Amino acid sequence: MGRRTLTLCLLLVPAVGLGALGLLLVAGAPARPGAAGVGAPAHFAARQLVGLAVGAVLGGLAARLGTRRWFAAAPVVFLAALVLTLAVFAPGIGVRAAGARRWVHLGALSGGPAPFLVGAVALLVAAAREPRARAFATAGALLAVLALVVEPDFSAAAIALAVAFAALAGGGVAGRRLLPAAGLLLIALAVGATRFGYVDNRIRGFLAPQSDRRGKGFEVLALAHANAAGASHGVGLGHGSARHRLSSPASDYAFAVVGEELGRTGALAVVAAWLAIGAGVVLAARSPAARLDPAARALAAGLGTALGAPVALHIAVCRGWLP
Repeated sequence: MGRRTLTLCLLLVPAVGLGALGLLLVAGAPARPGAAGVGAPAHFAARQLVGLAVGAVLGGLAARLGTRRWFAAAPVVFLAALVLTLAVFAPGIGVRAAGARRWVHLGALSGGPAPFLVGAVALLVAAAREPRARAFATAGALLAVLALVVEPDFSAAAIALAVAFAALAGGGVAGRRLLPAAGLLLIALAVGATRFGYVDNRIRGFLAPQSDRRGKGFEVLALAHANAAGASHGVGLGHGSARHRLSSPASDYAFAVVGEELGRTGALAVVAAWLAIGAGVVLAARSPAARLDPAARALAAGLGTALGAPVALHIAVCRGWLP
């Protein structure tokens, strides 16, 4: 098997498997009227299928157009993603929920535009080859971070920041110049996040869940119960309690549902799939073509971070390691 074929297999096969597993999770439980979670299978199965279709289309376009055309279109792609993200503030389009504006609703479609902006940040920074263009791209990345902070979506803002610095590092910018700035900005984000009530409530519920059983502590205890139930073989697909007790089991707590229902084997399989994707990203970044093109290495580093950082954060929250 050639290096290119191996890279494609490591990227595509786990992605297809994870997509299929996600579809099974959201469609495999009986309907629960009025539920806003996995227990509403028709809605969330349709959303999962739309997400898979969008990913397939974007992947096909990326392969067909090639990196050169994407790099040439990077400013336009970034501007479009930024406008889409700012649409969360548009009346009749943006959706306000839980004290934040992170979602848009267009006809029958709804979703969060933040992942598109994060990917566009990686593309914009990677495409910048000259110092002036790199300064422009860095300013654009910081503007994207600010847009996400205003929503507020601090986790997406931190991921966008990490993606920008990863792309800069992949493009050859020295780490001694990046690490201090990245550390200061991440600390500023963390401090800013604690000024918002919902973040402070989550931290308090995480630190003392027993004293906040009717608030954010409830989900911490529900996660602990799900992790304990799935410590061995699991309770079976569609039979877990986490999908009925947690507020957003179809998105924020999907890994907890996997662990409870499919057990340790299922959870490890999901982790292994993401590690395989990470290995594919590394192989792509170390390919002969990428070694000769700093922009290609920067794009691989940025997009790899855009994929890996949310996964690591998601697993840490579902395992009860972070609030």
